[in-house]
Amino acid sequence: MLEKYIQNKIIPVVVAENEEEIRNIAELCLEFLPSIELTLRTEYGYKALEILAKDYPSLPSAAATVLNTKQVDRILDLGINIIISPGVQPIMLEYAKNKNYHYIPGAATPSEIEQCLAYEHKYIKFFHAGLYGGINWIKNIASVYQHTGVKFMPLGGINIDNVKEYLQNKNVFACGGSWLCPRNLMEEKNWKEIKRRFQEAHNLIKEL
Repeated sequence: MLEKYIQNKIIPVVVAENEEEIRNIAELCLEFLPSIELTLRTEYGYKALEILAKDYPSLPSAAATVLNTKQVDRILDLGINIIISPGVQPIMLEYAKNKNYHYIPGAATPSEIEQCLAYEHKYIKFFHAGLYGGINWIKNIASVYQHTGVKFMPLGGINIDNVKEYLQNKNVFACGGSWLCPRNLMEEKNWKEIKRRFQEAHNLIKEL
């Protein structure tokens, strides 16, 4: 499932607060960008993951903003086996080593990258990309580790205007698309604009 997940170059990043939202976004993902990163910033996030696992099994889905092992166990019980953290903790790396799931830790410094590599994690989230140097970080720091096979998924400060530059870099396997369905548009139920953004991102990927 991880290989299917990372094949999509722009991965929608979603904060869902009700069933209408998660189902609408899941349908848009299936149509335009067939992967989803569901952030656990609200208690409803667990219910949303359950819906994804049961009703959208063909959609590669990841649980994100996962900060501790108790969350990991709860997520695995729901049937989701791709887990993403914004940062890196030794206890989370050790836990992933001994459990049967795919883990994408986060890193923004050389020391954090090397911690991830020590546990053989070669797919790493680069967060917050906008705050930590953006594409220049990728070009200068990530390139140092290129020989290890490590690849990055930048998230934060990325939008339709700069995502192409990230995706053209060989050290990037995908970008997180938090601009696709931000909370303000979800709360307004502006599905027309959200769909337009998904379509726009889909068309951009086809141009690469």
